[in-house]
Amino acid sequence: MSSSIICLGDSITYGYPVGPEFSWVEHLQQRTSINLINSGVNGSTSRDMLRRYRRYTAAEISHVHILGGGNDALQQLTWDETQRNIKDLVELIKQRGAIPILGLLTPLCYDPAGGGEFVPASAMSFLTKWKARYRDWLRDYAETESVWLIDYFTPFCIPGTGEGDGQYYYDESHLNDKGHELLAEVAEKTWLKLLA
Repeated sequence: MSSSIICLGDSITYGYPVGPEFSWVEHLQQRTSINLINSGVNGSTSRDMLRRYRRYTAAEISHVHILGGGNDALQQLTWDETQRNIKDLVELIKQRGAIPILGLLTPLCYDPAGGGEFVPASAMSFLTKWKARYRDWLRDYAETESVWLIDYFTPFCIPGTGEGDGQYYYDESHLNDKGHELLAEVAEKTWLKLLA
């Protein structure tokens, strides 16, 4: 594939804490012939992703993968602004002749194997509910607008729960190397079908 795919996101896409060289984007690049641009930035909100995408040249990009939005809750963006930013981002991608791909956020983990701490215990319930609402909205929006959607939520859940499986996590929110490998595996299976 001569054109590139931008991977817009936050720390999950960047590769925190293992680093971008071990991120799911890098794993996916090594597993496929897809030319990927890691545009993940730690702490990035939907507003930041929209601003960042505006810097890219449309002719070089065939698809834009969006995996982020969870930091909107932490940085207290309003629900309306989050929705507006994602909608504006998708529309801008389409206007530039590229294809948007949305990703469902991975779940929060209450018992991460890495033992790290990121989300205060007092905020876990709020963030879990916020992310669930966001995922539901993304599903509805993607279906209504006929936008590709990849489920990164279910593969990371402990079966029968909405909680992240600790073996894939460094802390409550961030993936360890095993988690990045799994995310790349899920992406590969879906992307190769979408891009066929």
